[in-house]
Amino acid sequence: MKMSRSMSKITLLFVAWAFVLGIAVGPQPARSFDLGGGIGDLVKIFGIAWVVNRFSTDIDRGINAFLQQHEAAIDQQTKVVPIMRVGTKTSTAVGAAQVMGPTAQVRKVQAVAELQLDIGSLRGRALIPISTKDAKMGGIKGVSGVGVSANIKFPI
Repeated sequence: MKMSRSMSKITLLFVAWAFVLGIAVGPQPARSFDLGGGIGDLVKIFGIAWVVNRFSTDIDRGINAFLQQHEAAIDQQTKVVPIMRVGTKTSTAVGAAQVMGPTAQVRKVQAVAELQLDIGSLRGRALIPISTKDAKMGGIKGVSGVGVSANIKFPI
């Protein structure tokens, strides 16, 4: 099948135009999968919780060494646990806290519940050492004699 002369000129013109347009526009930048938003936040939260649970002893030693360098050493037992945000139906690990107190009481602490109250531009926050990792409103049982000596927050 032979192309007519006018058809081959049109085809050649179209190919030349596509070539010039391709050079002028250039390749489009590569796009990546963004884990931002809900899925990314969940990955961060579970990652932080895993790191806190896995390396709590090392984090605790690091905090104690840092405090000792600044002449603020703690004489009692210490332990690093996850912080749970309380006030919604689900609790979310958002960081780590070092608790301190008598050895028997510190052993009972599984997490620190973070309660937040916002009234206009005023914001209050309470950090309560608790004996469970399931921090739901009404089910919080604080551990007496234990205080929070360090608070590590990760932006989410």
